[in-house]
Amino acid sequence: MNNAKKIETWFDLVRILVAVLVAYAIALVILALISDDPLYVIQQFIVGPFSSFRRFGNILSTMIPIIFTGICMCFVYAINKFNLVGEGAVNLGGCLSACVAIALSNKVPAWLLLIIVLVVGCLAGMAASLIPALADQIFHADVCVVSLMMNYILLYLTNYILKYRIKDPGSSITASYKWAPALKFRNIIPKTSVHAGLIVALICVVLAAVLFYKMSFGFKMRIVGLNPVFAKYIGIPVVSTIILAQVIGGAFAGLGGTVQVLGMFSSYQWTALTGYGFDGLMIAVLARKNPALVPLSAFLIAYIRTGADIVSRTTDIPPEFVSIIQGIIIVLVAAEMFLSGFKRRLIFNSAKKALAEKEGKA
Repeated sequence: MNNAKKIETWFDLVRILVAVLVAYAIALVILALISDDPLYVIQQFIVGPFSSFRRFGNILSTMIPIIFTGICMCFVYAINKFNLVGEGAVNLGGCLSACVAIALSNKVPAWLLLIIVLVVGCLAGMAASLIPALADQIFHADVCVVSLMMNYILLYLTNYILKYRIKDPGSSITASYKWAPALKFRNIIPKTSVHAGLIVALICVVLAAVLFYKMSFGFKMRIVGLNPVFAKYIGIPVVSTIILAQVIGGAFAGLGGTVQVLGMFSSYQWTALTGYGFDGLMIAVLARKNPALVPLSAFLIAYIRTGADIVSRTTDIPPEFVSIIQGIIIVLVAAEMFLSGFKRRLIFNSAKKALAEKEGKA
């Protein structure tokens, strides 16, 4: 039984790696067919992200917001409720945190204001995710549809707040008043845009992994996701567990919005959906709803996007081809039958070997 469990665990990792290799092979064939200089394009795509310190920094900075939304979607994915409001939660967390930062700048100590702002981001994300969760459990509304519509409601709400409540009339772009410079996350790697939010993101990964696998709530959540009928039978409060899991996930998404705003800007400037929430779903699928694997998945996506950006700026290849790679990876990872025969053979051979050893000892 232990061997089968080990095979299951390692198989998920191997399947992701194989999916990535297959996607890369297809992408490289496409590049070779459509480019005038395929060897240079391939070299820029694969090696380019590591060719300079600044480009490697771009990978790390791209990772930061999608780590938060990846954690968010791990919670949602664990209970099999596709609450996609993480996209709107990012905007709402960033916007409300900006409002508090502007209102309290130079009125309270910077360290205290930073804590307050981060808490506001978490609360905003929790509130955003709570609405679809309640609509699903109380009114039996489709949580996917409700959450998608909520994203646009929250976008228009944050646009209203930005344009009519906190907009700086002296700015040449649509941006809020600036907050105290002490609030901005400092860069932790010189000559890059990698800020201290990366540390916050990794701390959140540890907290989420502990909650998932070392605390009773994580066990209850995973049981509910696997079989809610059985969970109810053994006394787990299914409804409250489902709602709480989504609310906790929303807190991470809202915090991600706050961290990204404080790390990259000195004023709030988002007037459109960022895409980070939808990226989070992709990250959670790649991580197989395991928060501990979210940084690895986020690094992979950030690496692909950095390579695509380099290729689009230095060659004749448009950046949209990165969507091909991402799509293939997601399809292969999400497909339960992909390499499933290989997994069954491994488990069968392992069990056969264990049985033979047991009979030999007897």
